[in-house]
Amino acid sequence: MARAFDAHEVHLTGGEPTLHTEVPALVAALTGMGLSVGMTSNGERGRQVMAECSAAGLGRVNVSVFGTTAAELRVVQSERFRMPGLAEAKIRAAEQTIRAAVSNGVKVSVNIVVPGMAHVGRVVNLVESYGQFADVRMLTSIQDGPESVAAISEVLARVGAEPVLRTFTAGTSDERTLYRALGSRAVYVKRLLPVRLPDTCASCRFNNDTDCEEGYYGIRLYLTDQGEYMVGVCIQRMDLCVPVAELPKSGIVEEVLAFKDAEVRRLTREYGAAA
Repeated sequence: MARAFDAHEVHLTGGEPTLHTEVPALVAALTGMGLSVGMTSNGERGRQVMAECSAAGLGRVNVSVFGTTAAELRVVQSERFRMPGLAEAKIRAAEQTIRAAVSNGVKVSVNIVVPGMAHVGRVVNLVESYGQFADVRMLTSIQDGPESVAAISEVLARVGAEPVLRTFTAGTSDERTLYRALGSRAVYVKRLLPVRLPDTCASCRFNNDTDCEEGYYGIRLYLTDQGEYMVGVCIQRMDLCVPVAELPKSGIVEEVLAFKDAEVRRLTREYGAAA
């Protein structure tokens, strides 16, 4: 897959990567291929495995954090985490993962979704708590739309953030803006653009503003219960996955690479003067 898509980076994501008993060996195998490796984690077992993952070459970890206190966590988590003991344990696990990553030289981003104005105080607390040693990435809540955007603007105002750099990942729906907040904290705002693959998405029943929230975000590699590796291009359409062995004749590689090249040209035309 790395050769087919000319990939230079692999990102390990959920389920929860730190629960995989061989995740350090997996990171080592990937870095041994010359790939940069990142990870998204909720901090479940990050403290236990971060030193080994760092030694294996893990470059960065994005830790999903929902609050700095049990009360904040209980507002946005499932019923079982409304029990104070479990909420506090979850917060401790995330914090320990972040500190373990930093102490082992792994770059850390703290991810938080901002649904609306009621969550502004919680997010400001998170920026001030973690911003000294980790990037903070605020994600817009698609289902909350304008209210989420307004809440993020309020957070940025409260922490004195100024925009520095806007980044697009050509050929995917990923767009983010880097802000510098008071105390030189790095704060990112990430949003998803309505990007679609020209052929695969054209006739999809989800191809509308309501049902396709993520858009085309990139190539995914899955492992089935039967031990077969599958390539996917959509988080909702598992029926679009194809076995890795069938990738060369699937048309996916050609479509993805042609779309990426077209997006590079479009973005260069549109933003080239500021690039």
